[in-house]
Amino acid sequence: MIWKQLYGIVEFAFWILLFWMFWGRDGKRGSARVLSGDRIEFAPDRISFWGWLLLVASLVFSIVHRLMHFHEKQWDLLTVILLGLYAIGFLVSFPASIIVSGEGLEQVYWFRPRKRIGWSEIVEIEFGPKDRLVTVTGSNGTKIVHTRFLADRARLLQEIRRHCGEELPPDFPGEAIDGQ
Repeated sequence: MIWKQLYGIVEFAFWILLFWMFWGRDGKRGSARVLSGDRIEFAPDRISFWGWLLLVASLVFSIVHRLMHFHEKQWDLLTVILLGLYAIGFLVSFPASIIVSGEGLEQVYWFRPRKRIGWSEIVEIEFGPKDRLVTVTGSNGTKIVHTRFLADRARLLQEIRRHCGEELPPDFPGEAIDGQ
């Protein structure tokens, strides 16, 4: 009997921790990493990484639990299939790292092909309020998106300003880099 209560407490703590990992950090996502020469990586921080994997693990646990208590009803099978698709969707949508180099921007995913946009191919840059999305669109329709789960939005904006120069819209944000 106590195991059900203990399981409920652990599950509640898990969801509180997961909520804090994704939405309770006030944009403190770490700094971009200089890889080599002029290559800079904007990757998810550890907390976002583990939070994403915990969410997928929770969905997989729920799938296994439902399969163990399967009652041969269509609703049970449909629930398992939907949870499986949801888990796969979370894995595929994991925030990709963005690499800035002298040639342009590159977005590297785990389970999808890379996206590349050269500096001369940029046709549109959309940006939201501080600590939100930055979407860069290329001439062929390719979009590279910097989400709130990736590091150092201000540094990305500075790199775009440095490489695009005069071709930026007049309302392009001029955020300062922390410590400079």
